[in-house]
Parts: sequence; C-alpha cells; structure tokens
Amino acid sequence: MAMAGERKPLAVALAVALLLGLCRGDVVQFIFGDSLSDVGNNNYLTKSLARAALPWYGIDFGRGMPNGRFCNGRTVADIVGDKMGLPRPPAFLDPSLDADTIFKSGINYASGGGGILNETSSLFIQRFSLYKQIELFQGTQAFMREKIGAAAADKFFGEGYYVVAMGANDFINNYLLPVYSDSWTYNGDTFVKYMVTTLESQLRLLHALGARRLTFFGLGPMGCIPLQRYLTSSGGCQESTNKLARSFNDQAGALLGRLSSSLPNATFRFGEAYDYFQDIIDRPYMYGFNNSRAPCCTLGRIRPTLTCTPLSTLCKDRSKYVFWDEYHPTDRANELIALETLRKLNITVVSNGTSS
Repeated sequence: MAMAGERKPLAVALAVALLLGLCRGDVVQFIFGDSLSDVGNNNYLTKSLARAALPWYGIDFGRGMPNGRFCNGRTVADIVGDKMGLPRPPAFLDPSLDADTIFKSGINYASGGGGILNETSSLFIQRFSLYKQIELFQGTQAFMREKIGAAAADKFFGEGYYVVAMGANDFINNYLLPVYSDSWTYNGDTFVKYMVTTLESQLRLLHALGARRLTFFGLGPMGCIPLQRYLTSSGGCQESTNKLARSFNDQAGALLGRLSSSLPNATFRFGEAYDYFQDIIDRPYMYGFNNSRAPCCTLGRIRPTLTCTPLSTLCKDRSKYVFWDEYHPTDRANELIALETLRKLNITVVSNGTSS
C-alpha cells in the first residue's frame, strides 16, 4: 500500500508536467527502424551479429566512442529530428530509460537487421522486426498509463511524431539471399506486394494505437551500396536491386497517401530522397565527395567486411566518402539525405541541430 501511495504523487506530477509540455508545443518522437536508425538497441542484444559496438563506429559522434549507431556520426533520423527541433529519443533498451525520459524525449525502437517481415535477417540471430518493435511500443504505452494515467498517456501518444524507416533488410538480408525461402517463394513483384501488404497492416496497427502524425522513409538506391557493387563483375550498381527499391517506394508512397486520406485524423506522409541520393552516387564531386564506390572503413583489400572493426583502416577524410561501411552512409551523406528529405516534405527547419 505504501508503494502505491508513493506512486500517486509521482503520477500526478508527471501528468501535470506532460500536459504543460504539450500545451507549449513540446513533442517527442517514436522511431521504428533498422540499422539506419538504430541508436544502441542491438548493442544490448548480446547474441546479435548486427552490432555497432566496436571502434570505429561513432568516431565522429560525441566522445568518439561506439554508441550503437552504424555510422561514424549521426543517422538520418538524428538529423531530421534535430532540424525539426525535436529531442533525440534514446534506445528502448537503454537501462536508464524511465517515464520522465520517455515523455521528455520519446523512444527509439530501431534495431539493426530489422525488417518489415518477421523472417528477415534471421541469420543475425537477434534483432527486432517491425512487428516486435510495435509490440515493445505497446508495452511502453501500458507502462506510461500506469505512471501518469490513461487520459494523460493517450494525449501524450496522440501528440507524438512517429517515424518508420524500414525495408532495405527485407531485400538485402532476405529476398536477395537464396538461403531464405522468400527468395524462391516470390518473384520481385509478388515480394514487393507481400512487403507492402504487411506494412499496411503494421501502419494501421500503429494508428489504432494512437499514431496520428507518421512519416515513413522510403528506400535509397540499395544496389549502389558498396557490398552490392562488390558482388558485380563491373563494380557498378546492381540495377535489378535498385529496381526493387523503386518499385517498393512507388507502392509504399501510394499506400501512405491512401492511409492518410482514409484513417481518422491521420497525417501519414512518405519521405524519400532516392533520386537525390542516386545523383550523389553518380556525381559525388558535385556534392563535395571524392568516393561513392568504396567504404571509408575497410580491411584494406579484404572485402567484403560486413562491419567496421578495430582492425579496419579508415579513409583519410571521412567527409569525402559517401559510404562509411559496406552498407551505411557517412555522417556527411546522411546530412545531405536528411536535408533533401525535409525539403521534399516541405518541412521548415527550425533548428540548425547539432554536429554530434
């Protein structure tokens, strides 16, 4: 009984603070995604083969130590949120996470290797699929209702800004690998349809859970990541892979439009910078880069190396490389992609953000 009595004043205080914050226009983010948005969840999944827990990840972020981001610096989600003046949400598995942190900063559920489909990236052993991330979000909702009451919690989640950025792993670490049954069960068209149908169910579920403002980030030219280039005899982009990305973007964009117009009080938007990113890759010098083909972090001539490791060597100038490792862009490339995405969404930049 004493513990229940102690919780009541805390719940009242949190609810009042929350409501005052929302009246001032303070909004937090809930981010669902893969390694392009992960800020540390996989580092707590000790059996996962997709972790950014070793140098040289994070070398240009904060103190320069690994922090769970699969990059030398910031993710696109970091930069988009910074430019919108929103706080950076911590990783769901961060042991310091509490109710106060959640309503001040939100939560990032993104997980390296995560996919729209549950079967994606099973070879990584541990990762959170989108359905799993939504399940964790439901747990967060129950936790916050207990802490601040149902009415205040429902208002809090209804005012939040939701980001979903997924899909690349469903191709790279599922459909395009013959060890996965999806690679022989579907062709390109039917697999994309399977993905988009699954995504629709997931976005409808998020809406039912209170999401009203949601942006889904589409795919970039996946066939041009260093790993895909390495697998070609010419070293060029895999056009068949890029075609899958464009097909998914077209159908996902149409889906977001339908949901936004049909779901009650929903503002669901589709954000992408495919053509812009492709132009960076095709004409890197026009954007201040001198290499868009190879990763900055490598083991010399030993390729492909699936992650950056302490044994890896780094390029001389990280700001001149488009890609950090075999899969992920550099901080500098992420910044350009984020700014273009905001421009296409017609979102006003209210903050210059932070460099780390």
